[in-house]
Order: sequence, then C-alpha cells, then structure tokens
Amino acid sequence: MPAKLRVAEIRTRVVLRQRLLDRLYEGTRGPLTLVTASAGAGKTVLASSWVSAGRVPGRVAWISLECGDDQPGVFWTYVLEGLARSGVPLPALRPPARSDTTGRSLLTRLAAWLSDQDEPSVLVLDNVEVLGSSVLDGVDFLLRHASPQLRLVAIGRTAPPLPLHRYRLAGWLTEVQLDELAFTEDEAESMMAEHGARVGPEAVRILVRRTEGWAAGLRMAAMSLQDRDPHESEEIVRRFGGGRQDVAEYFLAEVFDAQPPGVREFLLRTSVADLLPTALADELSGRDDSARLLHDLVQANVFVLPADDGAVRYHSLYRDLLRAQLGRRPAEEVVRLHQTAARWLMADGQTAAAAIHAAAAGEWGHAATLAIDGLAVGGVLAGTDDDLTEALAGIPDEVGGPHGSVLRAALAVVAGDRGGAAPHLAQARRVIAGNPPTRENLAVRMVLAAVEVLSADVDRAAEAAVSFDALAAEAGPPAEDLSALVHARAGASLMWAGELDKAEDTLLAAARSAEVAELGRLRAHVLGHLALLNATQGRLRRAGDHAGAAAEVADEVGLSGVRRPAAIDAALAWIHFNQHDLRTAQRHARARPEPDDPVTAAALAVLRDRVLHSRADRAADRAAPAWLVAAVRPTRDGVVTVPVESWLRRASTELDRGRDDLARRALGHALHLAAPESLRRPIAEAPPRLRRFLSQDQELLHQHHWLGGAFAVVPTMRSDDDSRPAALVEPLTEREHEVLGNMAALLSTDEIAQAMFVSVNTVKTHIRSILRKLSVNRRNDAIRRARELGLLRTAADGAPTPVHEPPDLSR
Repeated sequence: MPAKLRVAEIRTRVVLRQRLLDRLYEGTRGPLTLVTASAGAGKTVLASSWVSAGRVPGRVAWISLECGDDQPGVFWTYVLEGLARSGVPLPALRPPARSDTTGRSLLTRLAAWLSDQDEPSVLVLDNVEVLGSSVLDGVDFLLRHASPQLRLVAIGRTAPPLPLHRYRLAGWLTEVQLDELAFTEDEAESMMAEHGARVGPEAVRILVRRTEGWAAGLRMAAMSLQDRDPHESEEIVRRFGGGRQDVAEYFLAEVFDAQPPGVREFLLRTSVADLLPTALADELSGRDDSARLLHDLVQANVFVLPADDGAVRYHSLYRDLLRAQLGRRPAEEVVRLHQTAARWLMADGQTAAAAIHAAAAGEWGHAATLAIDGLAVGGVLAGTDDDLTEALAGIPDEVGGPHGSVLRAALAVVAGDRGGAAPHLAQARRVIAGNPPTRENLAVRMVLAAVEVLSADVDRAAEAAVSFDALAAEAGPPAEDLSALVHARAGASLMWAGELDKAEDTLLAAARSAEVAELGRLRAHVLGHLALLNATQGRLRRAGDHAGAAAEVADEVGLSGVRRPAAIDAALAWIHFNQHDLRTAQRHARARPEPDDPVTAAALAVLRDRVLHSRADRAADRAAPAWLVAAVRPTRDGVVTVPVESWLRRASTELDRGRDDLARRALGHALHLAAPESLRRPIAEAPPRLRRFLSQDQELLHQHHWLGGAFAVVPTMRSDDDSRPAALVEPLTEREHEVLGNMAALLSTDEIAQAMFVSVNTVKTHIRSILRKLSVNRRNDAIRRARELGLLRTAADGAPTPVHEPPDLSR
C-alpha cells in the first residue's frame, strides 16, 4: 500500500512546463480537473511535477490505481488511508468491512468531515480509467457534497464515466487533453538540453513535427541523441520514426497488442490511408461498422485522432508502426489495399491522394495521369505536398506519354535541376504536337506550359507565361497554386525586363492566387518582390506596406533569419537608402549576401557598390537591368524623385540669385512632394547652401518633422489645431516598447526572441498585448498605428535606437 499512496516518482529528467502547471493550479481552484491523453503523453509526469512545485491549494492524497482497485471496499480504503497520510484528521471513519461494497453512510460522513476542514483536500487519482461505475457513483456523490473543500484531479487515458456534462455546465470542470499536453518547440528544445542532446532549432522542429509533440517519442529521441556528434545527430533525426525498435516496442506493448484480434486487423488494413473517412475504412477493412469502431478508438485515446469532416487519422508514429507490421504481409495483399484506396479516392475527387496510392501500387501511368489531369502536380511544384512529391519521385523512365514526360520535368524543376527538365519537356512537346488540341489533353498542355515557365531563365519566363495564360483562359480558372507559381515567376521576369507596370500587376495577381491557395512561402516571396519594385521607384510608403506584409507572412510560415525571402531585406535597404538612413540600409543590404533570385541579387549589388560603398562597379552594372542602375543615379525616372529634385534645383537657383522668398517657396514644394514617402535622400544630397538655408527655417522644419534630427529639427509645442490620434488608454510597458521596435524592424518572432533573450512564447504574448492596446489585428497595422501615435522613431530623429532599429515605413 505505501507505494500506491505516494506521489508518483519520476525517474527521468523533467522539463517544467509552466503553462501546464498554471492550468492545473487554475483547475484545482474548482472541484474537478481531468487530465486525459494517450499513453506516454506526460500526464503523470505533469501532475507529479505540479505537486512537487508546491502550487497545490491544499493537502494532497495521491492514489496510483491498478486493475482490481475498482472494487468499492478496496478503493475507499485507499482513499481514507491516503487522506489520513496527507494530514486530514478522520477520527470517526473506519474502512469498509467488505471489498465489494461500501455503505452510503460512510460517504456521507466523509463528505461532511471534509466540508468542515479549514484547508482544502486535493485527491489525485492516477490511472482513473480502471474504475467502473460502482466506484465512480460514490466519487460523484463525494465530489458534489464535499465541495468546495474537496478538489479532485483525475488522470487517465480515457475520461471516467462521471456526469461530465453536468460539471461542464456548472463550470466545475477543467480539462487538459492531448493537444495541450503536446510539447511545443521551446519545450522540446529544453528536453533535448536536459538530456545532453546537442541539436539545433531545425532538428527540434523536425522532431516535434514527427512526434506531434508526444512526450514519450521526444524523450526516446532525446535519449538516443545523448553525447552524439553533429553528423550522428543529423542522421538520427532524419531517420526517426515509428519503425525504430524502441518506439515500435512501446506501441506494441502499450497499445497495439492490447486490442482484440479483429481491431488489430482493422488497424493494419486501414493504415495505408493517411486520412480515413469511415466509408474508405469500410472499403479497406471489409467491415460495415467502421464508424462505430473508429469512434470507440478515438474515445479510447489509442493514437486514433479526429480529423476534418468526420474522418480520422492515426498518429504519425503509430501509423509508421502499423505500416511496418502490414509490410510483413504478402506484397500482393498490400498492393490490393492501395488499389482499393486509389479507386475510392479518385471517385471522391481526391486526385492527389489517389495518385499516391496508385504509385504505391506500382500503377505509374495511372499515377502520372491523376497528378497531371487532376492538376495535383501544382502541390508538387509549389512544395506544399511532400507526400505526393515523394510518392511520384520513383516514376520509372519507361513510363511514356506526355503525362509521364511532363511529370518527370516537374520533378526535375522541384529538385532544382532545370537543365534536367529540358529533355522531358522536349519529349512531351513532340508527343503533344502529334495530336490535335482537345479538351481531353488541355490539362496536360496547361501543366506543360506551367513547367516551361518555371524552368525558363528569368529573361524568358514572362514570354513563356503567355502560353499558360491562353490555355488557362480556355480551360477556365486553373488551380490557384499553378496560377500563383506561374505569375510569380513571370512577374520577376517582367521586373528583370524593366516592364515594371506589367510586373506589378502580375505580381499582385500572383499574391492573390497564393493567398487563396494558402501558399504562404510563395506569397512572402511575391510580396517581397512587390516591395522591392516599389522601393526602387521611390514609392516608399507602398514598398513599406508590402515589406511589412511579406515579413509578417514569412514569420507565420516559419521563414526567419537566413530563410526569410531576400527580397524583403533588399526592399528595406532601398527604403532606408531613399530615406537617407544609410546605417540601417547597410544592415539590410548585408543581411543576405548571396540571394538565389537574380532580380534581388542585382538590386542588392547595385545598391551596395554604387551607393553604400561609394563606388561604381561596372561589372555590377553590366549584370543588372538598366532600370536598376538608373534607379540610384541622381536623376532618375522615379514617380516622386524627379519632381522633388527639379524643385530643389529651382530652390538652389533662386537662392543663388538672392531671391530667398522664391527659394523658400520652391523648397516648400519639394518638401511637400517628398513628405508622403519620407524621401530624405534628395534633400540630404542637395547643395550645402540650400541645406543650411533649410536648417535655419524653423517653420518649414516643424511642418516637415519627418526630416528628422539630421536637418536640425527644433521641437515646438503642439498647436491647438494639431489633429493627432488620441493617446493610448492603456500604455505599453517597457518590454512591449522593445518588442514593438523590433516588430517595426520587421524581425520575425524567432529573431525578436533571440534579440531579447526570451522565449518565442513570451514574444507572442507581448505581441498579442500590443495588438490589443493599439486596437488592431495585424502586426503591420500595429506598426502604422504606433507611428501615428509617435511611439516609434528612427535613427534620423536623433533618438537612441535599439540594435534592431525600426525602419520608417509608413510616413
């Protein structure tokens, strides 16, 4: 008995997860806290850590339950002994005389006694799933009559058959389930560190994705990574899955072998599908009760998880184990299951999934036709369907016809081998040319055109896109992912050619399609190009909006640091260059030394060599489009720059003639034109005499405070008619100001966390608070609002700035 009544002893290294400790603390302020999840999810570890942390609201009685403890007399004997050991005085209560029953009078007296105590009692029942209704009826009675002095924490793989609906309605119930127990990346990183596993953030990200945050899986990974060198660690992370011996043995012992034979057969046959609607489960298993069985498995928390539209899926590691077990069956049996899945999914309109199963069945021609005619290949080209890409990568060379050739070309483009795509494209063109264009071959012709665009050099992609657009018009709206990819590539090509108006329209279309298709990475790249295009043309406010949106999207999809699209930093470098903030411009220009994109690379090369390094590099000029070289010259064809410079020349001329009034009027015109974009560079590069003239005109400087400290702004009192936004009702904290400054510098959440030496979750909490206080919903809106309120200043204002000073994007 002593071992059953002690707080569970945790023998492994424990990561204290404060968010979950807080949940238990808050939950035990009410009568019932229920912690349910699958085996190895960290339920007992969490509860034990919580008790050890000392945040329990009363005396703790812990009972570790086992099979056989569901007899009323046995259970209530444990409860009385556990309460007594915790310090609750129970002088008048004796244990039940029989193991199979307990009188109601005992529970009534126990409830009355607990209710009279000054300090609450916390009863922790671990493995509560072993208890049946004969015991739980009494638990329900005690909980209702001893509240609020009794706090129950029930831990188990399944929810106990208590009247939970009544507890929820009364506000008595706190539930901690599998999704909350899953480790975050920060928590997984802490676990790796506790076990001495030296792995980087990307490896942690992969492990969290593979394990779905499952505590036992992460711990097995951490233990296998102890004291390994970087090469060994990389290989372990790459190969980690449910087929590993330690993971497989755990699943077999704890989950799979505990199921009846019929359920085990069902699990194996249905494991071929990634997503399992009940009708597909019936087809694969040969049963007609799959809906009931799957519902029971989900409720049992045996790694069968609910998915969208009533379907279910198996936990990824458990699915690996099931497929490894199925792989021991005769190959023809597995092939028949994949053929069945392919037929059902094709009839259901799920062509990508159908193609995966056709490939797994060795029906390569059918797989290629499904991928091309169903336009599922768009997910391959966009990099959003890794499963389909992996499934189709093994297509044999002998699979002929236009579908096989186009598919091989698409796979070559995805692999970065544009040259390798050329012979497959040529073969597809020859086959297609031998047949008249029909509605039946329209899809393969359209995909061929799309792949030709993506495989073309930057100077030819726009021309190749004309054919795609013509076929898309004939076919009706194409798949948005294909459209986004083609127009993104074509927009970059038009930028290279100097057709900037067409480029902007094309890139805007690509951004819209990417948003609809939920291609966050592509959208971040496209918005970055839009920012760069506008920045080089002096449209700084529009460039800033695009750059802010690009940075926000990049942060959302995990593109931070060197993985962030280089066009964003290139655009910010140009924005700050035009605002005469050369230090910040240099920082952004150096952030990405060698971008893959030729347009971005040329924009950065020209800016670095001709402006930031004060030299003219003819090699850079020859490699760059003419419009980019012209964009950094003193007189250029920008939307705003030329008129500003014209008025500045006029002001300088009038000043030389001694006509100060006319000089001031011309200077005012120049400042008025430059103000919307905060275009400081032409003013900073004006003749010294004109700059001195401006520095002595306090009225002009006050009107144009955006010029900043570099032009000797003298602060003045705010006038009565100065209509600025109202101040914040709830001011930002010092840390929120720091986060806001880094947000304005367009740092990702990860980068802000690194700069401030805090966790990513802490940064996210600060950002949510900032958005609330500024009454906005998005980061870009928060930056704009902060500038309106004067909460952000740039280096040109003469104010101290953090390491990551915010760019002036919205004035």
